[in-house]
Amino acid sequence: MKKIVIRSSSDLQKALEDEVKPFWYTVLHDNDQFSELAEKNPWNQDAVETQKTVYLSDDCVITLRPARYALKIDGAGDYEKDHYFLELSNQDGSTILSSTSVYTWEDVNAMAFCFKGLSFTAAMRVWKSKKP
Repeated sequence: MKKIVIRSSSDLQKALEDEVKPFWYTVLHDNDQFSELAEKNPWNQDAVETQKTVYLSDDCVITLRPARYALKIDGAGDYEKDHYFLELSNQDGSTILSSTSVYTWEDVNAMAFCFKGLSFTAAMRVWKSKKP
């Protein structure tokens, strides 16, 4: 399933006068959702003039997931603080790959950079070679 986004725009001249962007995006997280955020320019509250449905390409989604955990259900403990899992997924989230190791902020960002701009298919090939 393709990820749907609404690209909205408001009065270009008014946006330029207000020194704000004349267009904005609203990511829809399910097919039945439509947000009021799409109805007004978030920077100057001008009414929407045009809206267009666009479909995101299946580039990989990169998530840096905090790895901090507790050993007891009451939250006692503070293990792996300031460490992160690297996760990759396709646009609709139906396939998610999670690292088997945790990384510092600097290291997880460096690793994430390897996946910048890749399709999910290409990212899976890189993932298999890196074995995070």
